[in-house]
Order: sequence, then structure tokens, then C-alpha cells
Amino acid sequence: MSRKNFMIIGLACLLGLGGCSSQAENAMSKEEDSSQTVMSKERLQKAPDFDLTAVDGKTYRLSDLKGKKVYLKFWASWCSICLSSLEDTEQLAVAAKDKDYVVLSLVSPSHNREKSEMDFKEWYQGLETKTLPVLLDSSGKALQDYHVRAYPSAAFIDSKGHLAQFHTGYMAKEEIEKTLEALD
Repeated sequence: MSRKNFMIIGLACLLGLGGCSSQAENAMSKEEDSSQTVMSKERLQKAPDFDLTAVDGKTYRLSDLKGKKVYLKFWASWCSICLSSLEDTEQLAVAAKDKDYVVLSLVSPSHNREKSEMDFKEWYQGLETKTLPVLLDSSGKALQDYHVRAYPSAAFIDSKGHLAQFHTGYMAKEEIEKTLEALD
């Protein structure tokens, strides 16, 4: 092979690699965008209703919260990101008493590597989190209805009961507050 042909092939390979890295970057940015789904006002869908009992024994129904915005956090006891942001979620729940929104969290015992309901309740008693309502989705139905694939995940429901946004991954407390304020 002549030196000229070798250089042409080498240059073509370099250009090809440059194209692959651009495609990888585009794929990564598309993947990052898919972690947050925002529904346009024309496409808003009714948020799936639930009727769940919390760790404290109180029953929560989404349909009872119509007229309020809802931040619904899906988490697990084994998720380090979930646990590190639990204090922020607790603070949001305390602040919500004076706001037009409700903060709820949801755990699905015996699903996605979560402890059994009895083990989770025992484990949870050791935490300092006492204001945040922790709903128990023992059947896993809410996980299915909201298409939860990873933890933490969050559903933002507007005051009319529509699923306005779904977010997968960590979200800063300030960003959660801004998102809630922007909802109808």
C-alpha cells in the first residue's frame, strides 16, 4: 500500500471517529433529555389515581387532593441518592403546609429489590424523617401506572389532577419548588 493511500485511509478513519463521538454526544444529550418528561398543555393526561396507606396508617387518595398541586417522589431504601435527598423532601413536606401543594413519597415494598413491608416499616422507624408522608405501594400498581423505571423518580401533578411532568433522577430542592410554582 502506498504512503498516500495509507494517509487517505487514516484520515478517513479519523473523520469517522469524529462523527462517532458527535453521535455519542447527541445520544447522551437525548438520554439526558429523556430523564425529564414535560407534557404540553394540549397533551396533559389525567394522573393515575391511587389509594394507598402510609407508614403512619393514614390513607391517601390522589383524587382527594384535586385542587392542590402534588409532588410525588418514588424512592427506595437501598437508593443512596434517594436517602441523601430525603431531608430535602422532608423540608418540602413541612413547607407545603403553608403552600398550595402537597408533598408525598412512595415506596413499593417487595418490588425492585425493596424490603418487605414489615422490614421497611421497621427500618423506617430508625430514620429522623417524621413529617414526610411515606405511602406504601405493596402491590406495585403505582410503579406500573407511573412507569417508574429508576429511583429516584418524581411525578408533578397539577391542581386539576393532570400529570404535568415526570422526572427520573436527582432533582435539587430549589428546582422542585420552581417546578411546583410553575404548575397550574
